[in-house]
Parts: sequence; structure tokens; C-alpha cells
Amino acid sequence: MKKLNKQAGMTLVEVLAVIVLIGMIMVVVGKGVMGKGDAAKAKLNVVRMEGIRNALAQYRLELNTYPSSLDSLAHPGKEAVESGQVVVPLIDEKDLKDIWGNNFIYRSEGGRSYSLQTLGSDGVPGGDGAKQDVTMTP
Repeated sequence: MKKLNKQAGMTLVEVLAVIVLIGMIMVVVGKGVMGKGDAAKAKLNVVRMEGIRNALAQYRLELNTYPSSLDSLAHPGKEAVESGQVVVPLIDEKDLKDIWGNNFIYRSEGGRSYSLQTLGSDGVPGGDGAKQDVTMTP
């Protein structure tokens, strides 16, 4: 009887089938994971805006007016010094920009109200998802 010498291993077709299956799994998993980073940044941006809104409320509580610009929260200006109260920064200067490095849009309405806006990740008006504009008022 003659012994057949069979080598153990996989054929090229089997290897290609495994690679295709792994690729399909990566596509399915990748779709679920991709884009979540932008959504997380958008949520973190809202948290940063909440921090500014809290600092604005504290400024109003101490000086009975909203500041004319957001810079007054990080660098107390003339109005804060003239009040005679202890003058300390209410927020870090780095927190005056959104997560994407754009300046927040702040509009003071006569010291009685304000609007705080970010234009999202693209920095232009409009958009959906992470590119969506967010506006906060008191």
C-alpha cells in the first residue's frame, strides 16, 4: 500500500473567503463606530456652553447686568472693577471657544438678556448632526 502525503493547510480560495468575511464584519462594525466622535464632540460643546451660561448667570448675579462681551468673564473689565466687588475670572479663556476652535457668538441685549451661539463643526450657519447650530439664552 502506498501512503499518500497530504499536507495540512488552506487553499487560496479558503483564505480569500476568510478575508472577505473579515472585511464584511469590519464594514458593519465600522458603520456603527464612525461618526460617534463628532456626536460626542457636539455634546461636549453643549456642556461647554452650559459652563459659559453658568458664568454669565454668576456675572449677572454679582453685577446686575450681563457683560458686553464674553472676554469679561475671563478678564474682568472696567464694569467689574468699578462695582467694588472682588474681581476674579469666572471662566478659563480656553473655554470661550467651541470644541472645534471657533469663537462662540455672543450678543448682549442691553445687559438684560443675551444669546450664545455656536455654528457647529463646520463654522457656518445651518447643518445637521455635529454641524448643527446651537443657541442658548438665559
